[in-house]
Amino acid sequence: MKLYYDPWQEIWFQDGNNGKINFGKNRMRVPDIQGSGKYCFEMLNLEGNAGPLIGIMTSITSKGIVKGNRSLFKKLQSEALSKGGMTIVFPPEGLNGNQISGHTYLNDKNEWIPIVTPLPHVVYNRVPLRKTEESLAYSQASSLFQEWNIPFFNPSFINKYELYKFVSSHPMLAPLMPETILVNDMESLKDFFDRNKNIYLKPVLSSQGDGLYTLRLVKGNILELSSHTVKLEYSSFEDFWTAKSQKILDRHYIAQAEIIPALLDGSRFDFRIHAHDSPEGYKVTGVGIRLSKKQSLTTHVPNGGIVIPYERVRTKEHDKFFAWLVKEVGFLISRELGYFGEFSIDAGITERGNYVLYEVNSKPMSFDEEDIEQRKTSKIMELLFLKAGF
Repeated sequence: MKLYYDPWQEIWFQDGNNGKINFGKNRMRVPDIQGSGKYCFEMLNLEGNAGPLIGIMTSITSKGIVKGNRSLFKKLQSEALSKGGMTIVFPPEGLNGNQISGHTYLNDKNEWIPIVTPLPHVVYNRVPLRKTEESLAYSQASSLFQEWNIPFFNPSFINKYELYKFVSSHPMLAPLMPETILVNDMESLKDFFDRNKNIYLKPVLSSQGDGLYTLRLVKGNILELSSHTVKLEYSSFEDFWTAKSQKILDRHYIAQAEIIPALLDGSRFDFRIHAHDSPEGYKVTGVGIRLSKKQSLTTHVPNGGIVIPYERVRTKEHDKFFAWLVKEVGFLISRELGYFGEFSIDAGITERGNYVLYEVNSKPMSFDEEDIEQRKTSKIMELLFLKAGF
């Protein structure tokens, strides 16, 4: 069926050929008006309810500019339109009573337009800023979704130390994560360093290797602090702590025992695993390989890592392990934090052949592998339609 939108009056209407029609989760009545609106959307009709209307929540700048992964938003809108639905991209501040002010993308015109809609049938959280998730508007939006029983995923960023605590309580996942502590003072960090000799230092909330360091003992008693861009040396642990403690405490760092990774072509490599929920439970969407060429600290492409086909290292054992891993991790984080429809995992293998779980990301970046990215978009939209009830 066709729904029309008049941007000047901010109203939705139909042409009268579909009987009584309502729209959105709160079933806003759609009046019969003869003529045509400026914009037309082909929607499914489920027992008189037009949809699905899919909300994509993001952030907005102080100047009113919508932030976030616009490339993904365009792909999701294209996928939704092809299946008989539509998306509205909005910030939490866009909620106003029983309606939302946001933007939708017009594929045929290659443009974003402002739009006002009723409440969506489902909301996909793609907020890119942690301060947005800490805002009053975000909290009010979450409460409204709960009040209207609107499915909402993914609920939040994942704190690295919280993840470690969750995983530590799982008897089969616990051995996969390196020993980890939250850094609160010099004494506990020094004791951890003395026991492990080589450690990672990471902010509890970061991505793509931002703020990541290794701390190692070199040249006898010299401490070497390395990131993917700099190396600094300190003559004692006390000197290191004096220089870096404010940053470590302000950004809430964890310390983690360093892993000696397996090598491919003489360089470190990691697995990037995307997972999605389905009627059969969590499944692997695709696996990518990132190979470190310029440094060994991180394999992220922005930091010099390169993309390698999974087939280079693929085995039946890897496939079986990753299938098991995403089911266990998906169930665990959804139980502890709220429902996750998708996530990605950074994993690796030690030089002894043991699997390692490094991180779980609740807002996966786009994959460089086009086949994985397309499959990801398709599976997310299938899940959004399912959760919306269409």
